[in-house]
Amino acid sequence: MGYRRTAEEIAETRTTLSGVEFVGGESLSVDFLTRPGTVRAILPAELDPGDEPRLTAQVSRWRSNCVGDFAASAVYVSAQHEGVTGDYVLTMFMSSDVPLLFGRDLYGEPKKLGNSTIYRNDGHMTGVLARHGHELIRIEADLGEDRGPREVLGRNYNVKYDLAPDSSGLVGSPTLMRAEFAQHTTVLRTGPASLTLGGTVHDPLHELEILEQRDALYVETGMRASCEVVGAMDAAEFFPLALGRSDYWPALVSARLPTHS
Repeated sequence: MGYRRTAEEIAETRTTLSGVEFVGGESLSVDFLTRPGTVRAILPAELDPGDEPRLTAQVSRWRSNCVGDFAASAVYVSAQHEGVTGDYVLTMFMSSDVPLLFGRDLYGEPKKLGNSTIYRNDGHMTGVLARHGHELIRIEADLGEDRGPREVLGRNYNVKYDLAPDSSGLVGSPTLMRAEFAQHTTVLRTGPASLTLGGTVHDPLHELEILEQRDALYVETGMRASCEVVGAMDAAEFFPLALGRSDYWPALVSARLPTHS
């Protein structure tokens, strides 16, 4: 019965999730600097800002050994925890529900559904994220020559938590998670770019002020993923950020029950 896994299916699932692989990846990203106060406001209290107030906007597409093919976009914030540097995942968008549930349930990634596309015309690349008819990220880049293969270790911080049913707080303590991505990059190209951030009340990327923009980075890569628990967090401190990861429910009212005198 599929709703109750057998011992063999549990073992197979454990094997799959202990060796998560993402292959055939194409990623177009742009780093930019914003105000230090902005970074401090959007980072959990348990994370310290990185060496500079850097954010990264990324549009990508992937294949995998556990969630199929998908496209994705994300915004990352440079951060560190007890001297271990990485990027806090501020928001992330998946093209389908399977990778959304995987990353959210296992790693604590703040995922929503969104449409991510990458277009390539020789040396020009375009990456676009749209959600509910609103364009949230647009990257236009003119890429230089390939700089060749290299090995890269990426590191992300995420948070797993449970909202109380009435959103009065969190149930228990949130958990800080640290994911690592061992990447084998086969193609790496950089070049001047333009980055545009749009936004809505649900996805306020437009509030992230771009003070200085860096060149675009395009890679073709594959990677192995792993994740570990870092430790418990302060529930009251993280609660406003937890609500900020969801859509703004008061703006989604479409009908109300009639009132009776």
